[in-house]
Amino acid sequence: MKNASVNAIKQQSTFNKMLMMVGALFVLCLPEIVLAASIGVGGGTGGTEFQAFYNFIYAAGTGYLGRSIAIVGGLVGLGWGAATGKGLPALIGVFLAVFGVLGPTIINALFTSAVI
Repeated sequence: MKNASVNAIKQQSTFNKMLMMVGALFVLCLPEIVLAASIGVGGGTGGTEFQAFYNFIYAAGTGYLGRSIAIVGGLVGLGWGAATGKGLPALIGVFLAVFGVLGPTIINALFTSAVI
């Protein structure tokens, strides 16, 4: 009975220490949270630092590189499915090919049209 009481006191002490640490962390982060909320931090489309990188990735994804990767992925999946006699790898390959062709356009439309 005494051991159960000692264990309960130790658990309560550990819980109190953790609660104090979480409270201290919250107090330390509170100014940053208030500042971020007041200036409206968000993922905007302004700024030109990454525009060249974005243009390169988008052109590669929607151009011949992205389409060839999608077609090769689809063919590998179909070949793997045919070799093992299972339908799931073939289905994954077809999904990869379709998403590889349509994916960059869908993602670009999502990110350019959504205003949060």
